[in-house]
Amino acid sequence: ATGGAISKYDDKWIHTFVSSGTFATGPTWTSATVEYVVVAGGGGGGGHIQGGGGGAGGYRTGTTPIGAHPVSTTITVGGGGLGGEVNPVYAKGNNGSASLFGSPIPVAGGGGGGVYPTGSAPGNPGASGGGGGGASSSSTGGTASGDPFPGTIGATPTNGWGHPGGDGLPLGSPPSYGPAGGGGAGAAGSDGSAPDPAAGKGGAGIQLPATFRDPVSGVGAPGPTSAPTPNGFDTSGKYWVAGGGGGTGYNPAEGSALGVDGAPGGAAPGSNTPYAGGGGGAGDNSGVTPAGGRGAPGWANTGGGGGGAERLGPTGAGGGNGGSGIVLIAYPE
Repeated sequence: ATGGAISKYDDKWIHTFVSSGTFATGPTWTSATVEYVVVAGGGGGGGHIQGGGGGAGGYRTGTTPIGAHPVSTTITVGGGGLGGEVNPVYAKGNNGSASLFGSPIPVAGGGGGGVYPTGSAPGNPGASGGGGGGASSSSTGGTASGDPFPGTIGATPTNGWGHPGGDGLPLGSPPSYGPAGGGGAGAAGSDGSAPDPAAGKGGAGIQLPATFRDPVSGVGAPGPTSAPTPNGFDTSGKYWVAGGGGGTGYNPAEGSALGVDGAPGGAAPGSNTPYAGGGGGAGDNSGVTPAGGRGAPGWANTGGGGGGAERLGPTGAGGGNGGSGIVLIAYPE
């Protein structure tokens, strides 16, 4: 067949679509069952101030028959949602776009991250939901249309795997902010927390099935090296996708030079981002110029969510854009 970048690994032909195209059989094609992975675009992080992380694009894998030649199937690779910008001020992140392996196999994009104030605080719903913004009484995480990951790599349900975004921490006394992380294909985004305040990490991603772990392909992003191998993961730390974006950090003690780190994406340990493609939230350093900044983008072709933004002086800053999706197809030679 033709379409995408074609390679061979472990006695299978693999077609990698990093942009939209067509999967078309050739004259020697006979009916075959193909294995696929479809990842949609991740949601953008919330912009300007108190931005929640964007949710990961939906993740779907399984097998499907492709009949005798000629068969032509349209492949759509969804784009990442734009991060919320500062005009208008307090802009939520935008949802990612759907990816499709022909019309029968659609996958929804991730939800955009929320942002202060109350009217814009909730994360958007999506395949994985966006994280709630901080300092609001209504900073709930976006709901997920994907099913929870059962813990073992394998064929997904038709709506794929996805998880809700975390809840942002309401404004309290003493002040607490804590924007939340966006949901990932492997786990929900973390809630914002006090007393630091601490932003929520982006939800964990998922490792691609073994069929697509070609060491020379470069697909996916860094991820855990300690994943449990009996459940279908390996410990290479490679081939991870669909991590949620991290929430931003904000120091409520104005005039202080003590910054608060933004949370990492994809449930990374420490500040090692992007993890499973999820962008980290911006850190804040109140009283220092410049203060805060733009959230980190999700990695291209992983469906990772973008990180939340924090104010950059008086002008604000934009949330990180979500990462674009990817479509992978494999069949025996």
